Amino acid sequence: MLYVSKGYRTSKMTPADIKKTPFEELWELPPQPAKQITDKSSLKEIDEFKANKLMYFLAGKLKNNIRGNDKLQEKELVTLDYDDLGGMLYTSFVDKIKEALKGIRFILYPTIKNNLSKYGLRYRLIIDTDRAYSRKENNFLVENLIEHIGLPCDQKSKTYSQVMGLPYLNACSSEKLIVKQEGEPLQVEKWLYQPKHKDNKLSFTTNYSHVSGKYTGVFLNKVIEGTAEGNRDVWLTSVIGTMLNQGVDAQNAYVMADVINQNFINPPLNDDQVNKIYLSILDKETRKRGVVAI
Repeated sequence: MLYVSKGYRTSKMTPADIKKTPFEELWELPPQPAKQITDKSSLKEIDEFKANKLMYFLAGKLKNNIRGNDKLQEKELVTLDYDDLGGMLYTSFVDKIKEALKGIRFILYPTIKNNLSKYGLRYRLIIDTDRAYSRKENNFLVENLIEHIGLPCDQKSKTYSQVMGLPYLNACSSEKLIVKQEGEPLQVEKWLYQPKHKDNKLSFTTNYSHVSGKYTGVFLNKVIEGTAEGNRDVWLTSVIGTMLNQGVDAQNAYVMADVINQNFINPPLNDDQVNKIYLSILDKETRKRGVVAI
Protein backbone atom coordinates (compact mmCIF):
# COMPACT_ATOMS: atom_id res chain seq x y z
CA MET A 1 0.00 0.00 0.00
CA LEU A 2 1.14 3.54 -0.75
CA TYR A 3 0.07 6.32 1.61
CA VAL A 4 0.34 10.06 1.03
CA SER A 5 -0.08 13.23 3.09
CA LYS A 6 0.14 16.95 2.43
CA GLY A 7 2.88 18.28 4.67
CA TYR A 8 4.62 16.34 7.42
CA ARG A 9 2.89 17.69 10.51
CA THR A 10 -0.08 15.36 10.35
CA SER A 11 0.06 11.70 11.38
CA LYS A 12 -3.08 10.97 9.32
CA MET A 13 -2.28 9.53 5.90
CA THR A 14 -4.43 8.75 2.87
CA PRO A 15 -4.16 5.44 0.98
CA ALA A 16 -3.33 6.17 -2.65
CA ASP A 17 -5.55 4.68 -5.34
CA ILE A 18 -2.96 2.60 -7.17
CA LYS A 19 -3.14 -0.40 -9.46
CA LYS A 20 0.58 -1.22 -9.44
CA THR A 21 3.17 -1.75 -6.72
CA PRO A 22 4.27 1.32 -4.75
CA PHE A 23 7.66 1.30 -6.49
CA GLU A 24 6.11 1.07 -9.97
CA GLU A 25 3.77 3.95 -9.13
CA LEU A 26 6.69 6.10 -7.94
CA TRP A 27 8.71 5.08 -11.01
CA GLU A 28 6.03 6.48 -13.32
CA LEU A 29 5.12 9.49 -11.18
CA PRO A 30 6.12 12.76 -12.88
CA PRO A 31 7.95 15.28 -10.68
CA GLN A 32 5.97 18.33 -9.56
CA PRO A 33 7.24 21.84 -10.29
CA ALA A 34 8.27 24.03 -7.35
CA LYS A 35 9.81 26.95 -9.22
CA GLN A 36 8.89 29.31 -6.39
CA ILE A 37 11.77 27.76 -4.46
CA THR A 38 14.80 29.62 -5.80
CA ASP A 39 18.31 30.51 -4.73
CA LYS A 40 16.82 33.60 -3.07
CA SER A 41 14.30 31.64 -0.98
CA SER A 42 14.82 31.90 2.77
CA LEU A 43 15.00 28.86 5.01
CA LYS A 44 11.65 29.91 6.50
CA GLU A 45 10.03 29.97 3.04
CA ILE A 46 11.43 26.55 2.20
CA ASP A 47 10.35 25.06 5.54
CA GLU A 48 6.85 26.48 5.15
CA PHE A 49 6.62 24.92 1.69
CA LYS A 50 7.78 21.56 3.06
CA ALA A 51 5.40 21.72 6.00
CA ASN A 52 2.27 22.85 4.17
CA LYS A 53 2.47 22.16 0.43
CA LEU A 54 4.89 19.35 -0.33
CA MET A 55 3.38 15.88 -0.65
CA TYR A 56 4.90 13.00 1.33
CA PHE A 57 4.64 9.23 1.00
CA LEU A 58 5.08 6.05 3.00
CA ALA A 59 4.89 2.51 1.58
CA GLY A 60 3.70 -0.40 3.70
CA LYS A 61 0.70 -1.24 5.84
CA LEU A 62 -0.57 1.24 8.43
CA LYS A 63 -3.11 0.57 11.16
CA ASN A 64 -6.08 2.95 10.76
CA ASN A 65 -4.06 5.03 8.27
CA ILE A 66 -2.20 6.66 11.16
CA ARG A 67 1.56 7.11 10.86
CA GLY A 68 3.73 5.97 13.76
CA ASN A 69 6.37 3.35 14.44
CA ASP A 70 3.87 1.21 16.36
CA LYS A 71 1.17 1.79 13.70
CA LEU A 72 3.31 0.69 10.77
CA GLN A 73 2.74 -3.07 10.65
CA GLU A 74 5.11 -3.64 7.75
CA LYS A 75 7.12 -1.44 5.42
CA GLU A 76 8.00 -1.61 1.74
CA LEU A 77 10.90 0.09 -0.07
CA VAL A 78 14.02 1.56 1.47
CA THR A 79 14.23 5.36 1.31
CA LEU A 80 17.47 7.20 2.08
CA ASP A 81 18.16 10.94 2.12
CA TYR A 82 21.59 12.33 1.25
CA ASP A 83 21.87 15.90 2.54
CA ASP A 84 25.51 16.25 3.61
CA LEU A 85 27.61 15.47 0.56
CA GLY A 86 29.92 18.47 0.84
CA GLY A 87 31.37 19.43 -2.53
CA MET A 88 30.79 16.03 -4.13
CA LEU A 89 30.08 16.24 -7.86
CA TYR A 90 26.73 15.04 -9.19
CA THR A 91 28.38 12.53 -11.55
CA SER A 92 30.57 11.09 -8.78
CA PHE A 93 27.54 10.74 -6.50
CA VAL A 94 25.43 8.96 -9.12
CA ASP A 95 28.30 6.65 -10.10
CA LYS A 96 28.81 5.74 -6.42
CA ILE A 97 25.12 4.81 -6.02
CA LYS A 98 25.06 2.81 -9.27
CA GLU A 99 28.19 0.89 -8.34
CA ALA A 100 26.91 0.07 -4.86
CA LEU A 101 23.48 -1.01 -6.15
CA LYS A 102 24.55 -2.80 -9.30
CA GLY A 103 21.69 -4.98 -10.60
CA ILE A 104 19.17 -3.47 -8.14
CA ARG A 105 16.41 -1.17 -9.29
CA PHE A 106 16.13 2.24 -7.73
CA ILE A 107 14.95 5.83 -8.24
CA LEU A 108 17.22 8.74 -7.37
CA TYR A 109 15.83 12.25 -7.45
CA PRO A 110 16.75 15.74 -6.15
CA THR A 111 15.04 17.02 -3.00
CA ILE A 112 13.56 20.48 -2.57
CA LYS A 113 16.86 22.14 -1.52
CA ASN A 114 19.00 20.55 -4.22
CA ASN A 115 21.46 22.84 -6.04
CA LEU A 116 20.55 25.91 -3.99
CA SER A 117 23.86 27.62 -3.26
CA LYS A 118 23.48 27.35 0.53
CA TYR A 119 22.75 23.62 0.45
CA GLY A 120 24.50 21.99 -2.53
CA LEU A 121 23.78 18.44 -3.67
CA ARG A 122 20.73 16.89 -1.96
CA TYR A 123 19.07 13.67 -3.12
CA ARG A 124 16.55 11.01 -2.18
CA LEU A 125 17.13 7.34 -2.99
CA ILE A 126 14.23 4.88 -3.26
CA ILE A 127 15.21 1.20 -3.46
CA ASP A 128 12.67 -1.44 -4.42
CA THR A 129 12.42 -4.46 -2.09
CA ASP A 130 11.37 -8.01 -2.83
CA ARG A 131 9.16 -8.13 0.26
CA ALA A 132 7.82 -6.05 3.11
CA TYR A 133 9.86 -5.92 6.32
CA SER A 134 9.25 -5.37 10.04
CA ARG A 135 10.40 -2.64 12.42
CA LYS A 136 13.04 -4.97 13.88
CA GLU A 137 14.33 -5.88 10.42
CA ASN A 138 14.43 -2.19 9.49
CA ASN A 139 17.28 -1.53 11.92
CA PHE A 140 19.58 -4.06 10.26
CA LEU A 141 18.44 -3.48 6.67
CA VAL A 142 18.86 0.29 6.60
CA GLU A 143 22.10 0.39 8.61
CA ASN A 144 23.71 -2.23 6.38
CA LEU A 145 22.64 -0.48 3.18
CA ILE A 146 23.98 2.86 4.40
CA GLU A 147 27.32 1.24 5.26
CA HIS A 148 27.44 -0.61 1.95
CA ILE A 149 26.80 2.53 -0.12
CA GLY A 150 29.39 4.37 1.96
CA LEU A 151 28.03 7.93 1.82
CA PRO A 152 26.88 10.12 4.74
CA CYS A 153 23.13 9.63 5.07
CA ASP A 154 20.50 11.64 6.95
CA GLN A 155 19.87 9.79 10.23
CA LYS A 156 16.10 10.37 9.89
CA SER A 157 16.21 7.77 7.11
CA LYS A 158 16.59 5.12 9.81
CA THR A 159 13.23 5.99 11.40
CA TYR A 160 10.81 3.16 10.58
CA SER A 161 7.75 5.34 9.88
CA GLN A 162 9.61 8.32 8.39
CA VAL A 163 7.67 9.94 5.55
CA MET A 164 9.61 11.08 2.48
CA GLY A 165 8.83 13.87 0.05
CA LEU A 166 7.63 13.01 -3.43
CA PRO A 167 9.67 14.36 -6.38
CA TYR A 168 9.55 18.18 -6.61
CA LEU A 169 11.83 20.26 -8.81
CA ASN A 170 12.90 23.68 -7.55
CA ALA A 171 14.09 26.47 -9.85
CA CYS A 172 17.63 25.05 -9.80
CA SER A 173 16.75 21.42 -10.57
CA SER A 174 15.56 19.77 -13.78
CA GLU A 175 13.97 16.46 -14.68
CA LYS A 176 17.27 15.43 -16.30
CA LEU A 177 18.72 15.08 -12.80
CA ILE A 178 16.39 12.18 -11.97
CA VAL A 179 18.06 8.77 -12.28
CA LYS A 180 16.16 5.49 -12.67
CA GLN A 181 18.03 2.20 -12.74
CA GLU A 182 16.40 -0.95 -14.06
CA GLY A 183 17.11 -4.21 -12.26
CA GLU A 184 15.77 -6.60 -9.64
CA PRO A 185 14.23 -5.68 -6.28
CA LEU A 186 16.63 -5.72 -3.34
CA GLN A 187 16.54 -9.10 -1.55
CA VAL A 188 15.73 -8.06 2.02
CA GLU A 189 16.85 -11.36 3.54
CA LYS A 190 20.44 -10.86 2.36
CA TRP A 191 20.80 -7.60 4.29
CA LEU A 192 19.60 -8.70 7.71
CA TYR A 193 23.02 -9.45 9.19
CA GLN A 194 24.65 -7.79 12.20
CA PRO A 195 26.03 -4.41 11.05
CA LYS A 196 29.75 -4.61 10.30
CA HIS A 197 30.83 -1.34 11.89
CA LYS A 198 32.90 -1.64 15.04
CA ASP A 199 31.81 -0.14 18.32
CA ASN A 200 34.45 2.47 19.13
CA LYS A 201 32.79 3.85 22.25
CA LEU A 202 35.31 5.01 24.84
CA SER A 203 35.42 3.55 28.32
CA PHE A 204 37.04 5.88 30.85
CA THR A 205 36.74 7.68 34.15
CA THR A 206 37.42 11.38 34.66
CA ASN A 207 36.94 14.10 37.23
CA TYR A 208 36.16 16.64 34.46
CA SER A 209 33.16 18.86 35.18
CA HIS A 210 32.19 22.20 33.66
CA VAL A 211 30.92 24.12 36.67
CA SER A 212 29.16 26.92 34.79
CA GLY A 213 27.16 24.78 32.39
CA LYS A 214 26.08 26.40 29.12
CA TYR A 215 22.44 26.13 28.10
CA THR A 216 23.05 23.46 25.43
CA GLY A 217 25.15 21.39 27.81
CA VAL A 218 22.53 21.58 30.54
CA PHE A 219 19.84 20.49 28.07
CA LEU A 220 21.87 17.55 26.74
CA ASN A 221 22.67 16.42 30.27
CA LYS A 222 18.95 16.45 31.02
CA VAL A 223 18.17 14.35 27.93
CA ILE A 224 20.89 11.78 28.59
CA GLU A 225 19.89 11.42 32.24
CA GLY A 226 16.42 10.55 30.95
CA THR A 227 13.40 9.74 33.05
CA ALA A 228 11.37 6.79 34.28
CA GLU A 229 7.72 5.87 34.70
CA GLY A 230 5.68 8.40 36.63
CA ASN A 231 7.27 11.49 35.10
CA ARG A 232 7.45 10.60 31.42
CA ASP A 233 4.73 12.84 29.92
CA VAL A 234 5.83 15.98 31.77
CA TRP A 235 9.51 15.32 31.07
CA LEU A 236 9.04 14.77 27.31
CA THR A 237 6.77 17.83 27.13
CA SER A 238 9.58 19.91 28.60
CA VAL A 239 12.18 18.46 26.23
CA ILE A 240 10.09 19.02 23.08
CA GLY A 241 9.18 22.53 24.23
CA THR A 242 12.85 23.36 24.73
CA MET A 243 13.79 22.14 21.25
CA LEU A 244 11.05 24.10 19.50
CA ASN A 245 11.64 27.18 21.62
CA GLN A 246 15.33 27.14 20.70
CA GLY A 247 14.62 27.06 16.98
CA VAL A 248 14.89 23.36 16.12
CA ASP A 249 13.03 22.67 12.87
CA ALA A 250 9.59 21.17 13.54
CA GLN A 251 10.29 17.93 11.64
CA ASN A 252 13.71 17.54 13.27
CA ALA A 253 12.16 18.09 16.69
CA TYR A 254 9.64 15.33 15.97
CA VAL A 255 12.38 12.91 14.88
CA MET A 256 14.45 13.74 17.96
CA ALA A 257 11.40 13.28 20.20
CA ASP A 258 11.07 9.73 18.87
CA VAL A 259 14.80 9.03 19.34
CA ILE A 260 14.73 10.43 22.87
CA ASN A 261 11.60 8.50 23.75
CA GLN A 262 13.07 5.20 22.55
CA ASN A 263 16.45 5.66 24.22
CA PHE A 264 16.06 7.85 27.31
CA ILE A 265 12.56 7.15 28.64
CA ASN A 266 12.03 3.95 30.60
CA PRO A 267 9.72 2.44 29.51
CA PRO A 268 9.15 4.39 26.26
CA LEU A 269 5.79 6.04 25.69
CA ASN A 270 3.74 4.63 22.82
CA ASP A 271 3.62 6.58 19.55
CA ASP A 272 0.11 7.92 20.17
CA GLN A 273 1.28 9.53 23.42
CA VAL A 274 4.37 11.02 21.78
CA ASN A 275 2.31 12.37 18.87
CA LYS A 276 -0.23 13.91 21.23
CA ILE A 277 2.46 15.63 23.30
CA TYR A 278 4.36 16.82 20.24
CA LEU A 279 1.31 18.25 18.43
CA SER A 280 0.16 19.99 21.61
CA ILE A 281 3.53 21.70 22.13
CA LEU A 282 3.88 22.51 18.41
CA ASP A 283 0.46 24.18 18.45
CA LYS A 284 1.40 26.17 21.56
CA GLU A 285 4.73 27.33 20.11
CA THR A 286 3.29 28.28 16.68
CA ARG A 287 0.45 30.26 18.24
CA LYS A 288 2.94 31.99 20.51
CA ARG A 289 4.63 33.27 17.34
CA GLY A 290 1.37 34.24 15.66
CA VAL A 291 1.39 31.29 13.28
CA VAL A 292 -1.38 28.70 13.05
CA ALA A 293 -0.10 25.12 12.73
CA ILE A 294 -1.54 23.33 9.70
